[in-house]
Amino acid sequence: MGKTAGIIIIGDEILSGKVQDYNSFFMAQELWSHGVRLCRISIISDSIDEIAAEVRTLSEKFDFVFTSGGIGPTHDDVTIAGVSRGFDVRTVVDASLREQLEKKQGPLSPEAMKMAEVPEGAEILNDETLSFPLIKFRNVFIFPGIPQLLRKKFLAVEKMFDEPLIHLKKVYLNESESKIAPVLNEIVRRYINVKIGSYPVLDNTEYMVLVTLESLDKTTLREAMTDLLNGVPDTKLMRIEE
Repeated sequence: MGKTAGIIIIGDEILSGKVQDYNSFFMAQELWSHGVRLCRISIISDSIDEIAAEVRTLSEKFDFVFTSGGIGPTHDDVTIAGVSRGFDVRTVVDASLREQLEKKQGPLSPEAMKMAEVPEGAEILNDETLSFPLIKFRNVFIFPGIPQLLRKKFLAVEKMFDEPLIHLKKVYLNESESKIAPVLNEIVRRYINVKIGSYPVLDNTEYMVLVTLESLDKTTLREAMTDLLNGVPDTKLMRIEE
């Protein structure tokens, strides 16, 4: 399979239900559309130790790591410190970020200066669409938590994540999941490079189960699709989407 990714959503406000997380859903969709397989989404608190441990673990496990939240000027914005601790590097002020902040705000308070801090050795990613750059440390991309800002920054750098496309087929069946389970299990056994998803719905008059088939290999996907259709009565097939 292609490259892998993990997402870390950082914020006590998410864990307490004060704020809803939209960022992981957006990034999951974007990563999939670029052929990157998202393997984990973590939601953790504003704790330097928790951030350090989670970032280090996911960085070693996956090709890309994306953090969201905790890079502002307040007391609970500790993501930069957490990433620094996770990789045993110092937190330093980046001269280019400081200069940009000073142009916008004038002399910086100690709190505002936090927004110019980076883990030592970090890369600063910028293009003409961004009002403020994105910080990248090794394979960790450090995004803001505000959805509008995260989306703008993600779209500015998404070309870095282009991988072979994941091909997808959606099959809508008017049949119970228990009835089609044997067919799906056999496809899973035969086609190790095809990922099968089965999603039952309630109170829907058109279909009862959505089955998805995903693969990097078009030929293998086509063969698995044929086996699925052969295993389901024609009267139970509602429609197919690609």
